[in-house]
Amino acid sequence: MKSTGFFLIALTAAIVAVSCKREHCHACHYDLNGAEVEVGEYCGDELEAVEAEGYRVDTVTYEVHCHEH
Repeated sequence: MKSTGFFLIALTAAIVAVSCKREHCHACHYDLNGAEVEVGEYCGDELEAVEAEGYRVDTVTYEVHCHEH
């Protein structure tokens, strides 16, 4: 009985550890003249940065919109 309890605790800890490390990824785009321009998929810190800073093309920075796919 003790070994079953220990196994369940270890299994739960392993599942939590793996799920916490999974980065959330989103497909991102910006709007240009009524059309969506896809800029790719971003994950983790890159996702946060592109949403906060925008996507720069030449000298113009566009507001980026990201969503799960």
